[in-house]
Order: sequence, then structure tokens, then C-alpha cells
Amino acid sequence: MADTAKLRQENLNMIRRILLGEQGFTKQEIAARTGLSQATCNTLLNVLARHGEVQSEQRRTGSVGRSSAVYRINEAYESFLCLHFELLEGIRRITLYRLSPLGKILTEAHACPPLLDADTVTEFLRTSAGPMGNCSRILVGTPSLVDEGRIRHCDIPELEGVRLQQILEETFGLPVHMENDMHYRIFGYYRKELPRDSVITLLNFPSHILPGTATIHRGEFISGFSGLAGMTGFLPFDFDREELLRRLNPRECLPVIVKSTAALIAIVNPGTMVFTGDLMSQELTDQVYRQCLRHIPPEHMPQMIFREDIEEYYRWGMYQRALELNLEDHLRAKEF
Repeated sequence: MADTAKLRQENLNMIRRILLGEQGFTKQEIAARTGLSQATCNTLLNVLARHGEVQSEQRRTGSVGRSSAVYRINEAYESFLCLHFELLEGIRRITLYRLSPLGKILTEAHACPPLLDADTVTEFLRTSAGPMGNCSRILVGTPSLVDEGRIRHCDIPELEGVRLQQILEETFGLPVHMENDMHYRIFGYYRKELPRDSVITLLNFPSHILPGTATIHRGEFISGFSGLAGMTGFLPFDFDREELLRRLNPRECLPVIVKSTAALIAIVNPGTMVFTGDLMSQELTDQVYRQCLRHIPPEHMPQMIFREDIEEYYRWGMYQRALELNLEDHLRAKEF
């Protein structure tokens, strides 16, 4: 019985994945794409429609006046709250997106508070998100490590050590997923731009803040034993942490960036490296490539890409993570 229930949820998830595209599909088209029988698809689509997750409308097919039901995701069924914060050039910034099941922006809000502690985050979410009625989960991006819901090694001092995930779950009564901001960014870029078997590293070099990187290896994050993987600010430079932060300025940053990049190429061997952060530019990215050639054989050098603005990928990564979490929840559900 348990195996039957699990198979049912897996089949429902196959249909959900197909319907998460912009276009609608007929029962026949869904059957062809999933390999399920039309009778099974009809049963499962009726289940999803009964719970309000999908909608159907009649569409004429062919020239003889016949019509078929076309199924689409019901965008009013649920929404995701995506919240992230950061410290850029000494300014604290917090951003909120409320996204539909198809990733459309329903609500957008930004603020630059002088202090960004847990109370500020909670109040911003409460006043900016609107009615929580159909929100199914909250996703949080943080410029830090995440240790069992606690913020560690954060760019924003007043959030250091705060159990933000627990605070938000208790305040809003919704499941909260909190993750390092680089993971969301790279996941969004990977899902939008690259084949699924790619090996990609995203490198962020902001002024006077420890750099961060993240790598996806053929669909899997390289996060390490405790989540430290990719934190190149902890590399053994010939100077202490305070001096490292001082050197992360436009005039002195190149050696730090080259050492960090070469280390990642040698250890991770990505096929693509995407550079961002206010210290980076296309010219500096080209310099990094040339200097890395002094240490790395050319046949092992990755493609190096500069992206000035990756906010779209950040948002898309949070959305894609929300979809994955939803599908995982469905698989664990006993009945639908």
C-alpha cells in the first residue's frame, strides 16, 4: 500500500513538472510526455483539479469543431515569499518577492534600513508581503553560512548567531527554507542558462567583504561537510583577515581574485565560471583569465563570464528551490 501511494505521488509530480511550463497541455499530450496512460492521467488531473492546483479550459483542436480540455497550473492556488538581504558598499539592503507557482512576480518590495536585525526582517516581511492566505512557504537568502537554521559568519553583524529560520517559522506559521545567497544565485543561473550536466562556479567579489563562491557539479551542490565549501575568504593568504578585507578594493584586489580563482580551478575544475560583485568588470575578468594561465594549463581553463547584475538569477534560483521543496513535500505526503 505504501509503494502504491508513493507511486501515485511520483506520477502526480511528473504531471506537475510538465504543467509548470507557461503553455497548457491536453490530457493526450500529458500522457505522451509522461508515458502514463490517458486513463491514469485523467484520474490524476481530476485529483489536482479537485484540490484547485490545476485548471482546465476547452480548446478547439483540428478543423472539425472538436475541442479538448487544456490543463494549466492555477496561479491563484499558492504563492512563495522570497526574502533576501545583503550588505553592499556599507548599505544594508533587504528585498522581498512574492512569486506565483509559475514564477511571476506578484509583489516586490525593497528597503535600506540602518539596522538589519531579526525584528527588522520580521517587520519588513509582515508589512510588505500582504495577506498570507495562499503562501505555502518562505525562502530566505543570507550572506552567511547556515548552521541548522542559525546564521554564522554573516556580513551583517547584528544577524550573527541569530536563529532566523525558527523566528520566522514561529512568527508566520509557515515552513521556512534558509540558504546561503550564493547557492540560490548559482542555482538560478544553472537552471536558466546551462545544460544539466554542467560544472559551474559562481564567484562574488564585493568591496571590503569576504568573497563567496558556489559550485554545482552535474546537478549537485558542492557544499562540503559543514557548508564552508567555496568560502575563499578562508584561504591561507600571506596576511590576516583584516588586511584581506582592506585589500578588497579596486586598486589591490586582483592578486586576491586570481589566487582564489586559480585555487578553485585546480580543486573543482569547473567548465564555466561566472564573476559578479562590484569589484568585477569585463576588463578585470579578462585579466583574471590571463593571469590564471600562468598556473593552469590552457586545456583545463574554464569559460569565464562577467555578469554585473544577477538579481534575476537570484530570484529564479529561489523560485526553483521552492518548486523542488514542494515536490519533495508531495512525495512525503501520505495522501493527496
